[in-house]
Amino acid sequence: MTDFPARPSFAKTGRIASIVFSLLLLSACSVHKIDIQQGNVITQEMFEKLKIGMDKQRVELTLGTPLIVDPFRRDRWDYVYIYESGNTNEHQSAHLTVYFENNRLSKIDVQTILPKESEVKKPGSSLRGGSSPQAQGGHAH
Repeated sequence: MTDFPARPSFAKTGRIASIVFSLLLLSACSVHKIDIQQGNVITQEMFEKLKIGMDKQRVELTLGTPLIVDPFRRDRWDYVYIYESGNTNEHQSAHLTVYFENNRLSKIDVQTILPKESEVKKPGSSLRGGSSPQAQGGHAH
């Protein structure tokens, strides 16, 4: 019997090269995180349009549809806005609660400081302004 010298397996070398090439391609990919926006945009300018005594329809025209209406407390509407940037640590939130008596606005409770229209962060747009106000407190009107 004739012994043939061992020769490298080109199939094995090709497989290893393709794995290394694939890993290099994958490492060049970056993960894109999307911006997340939830709820209603609420601004200081919108808040300033609210007047005690307004009917529910007028409040809804001013602020939009409330995010939360408790079926057991129909006299309370909560408006919440949350924005989180996918690629940065930018975060903005606003929370406003309105109360009604006899279908008329009786109380406004600002849960967080509301941004001005020019400060509102929205998905897909360049982030404007500095960091968002996050002060907690209850301002009643």
